Amino acid sequence: MITRFVLKDAHVPAEVVETMERRIHQRMDAYFKDEAEGDTVIGVRITEQKNTYKVEMTMPYMGHTLRTENQEREISLPALDKGIDVLERQMKKLRTRLGRDLRKKPTAVDAAPEAGEEEEETAVVRVKRYAAKPMSVEDAILEMDMLGHSFYMFNNIETGMAATVYRRKDGGCGLIELENL
Repeated sequence: MITRFVLKDAHVPAEVVETMERRIHQRMDAYFKDEAEGDTVIGVRITEQKNTYKVEMTMPYMGHTLRTENQEREISLPALDKGIDVLERQMKKLRTRLGRDLRKKPTAVDAAPEAGEEEEETAVVRVKRYAAKPMSVEDAILEMDMLGHSFYMFNNIETGMAATVYRRKDGGCGLIELENL
């Protein structure tokens, strides 16, 4: 397992980064003990904005990408632990969900949630279809704002592929484009 730190506008001493890296390895190595060294890369991005630190962690797990975001007034190990706790819950939830899909008849022990933990069931409650118009990214953002939505799907006129624009928590916009494999 490799941990990559990216510091953006954040002043974090090297000793703190090393301590954080050790803490991540202490808590996460058990999940990746069967994998070769370097197969898994955990990305940690620390940004400082208006006297708060934002710690974002991203990692691949069982073919999915897990992500967590945490904001604190100061950069500290308890703040990092909160993010690791979220990743561990996401990994358990993903293992449970994928395990349920692989088995026809789950046993009572496997299907039972852990003590104090409720299992969330996700079901599609509505399907909506519409004809996505070809438009530019700027037009899609304008359309999203006019509708008052937090995201908008469209056909990107520049690439000819389906894309989604979305409103970020920091007020900016993001763009998700599909990639052919």
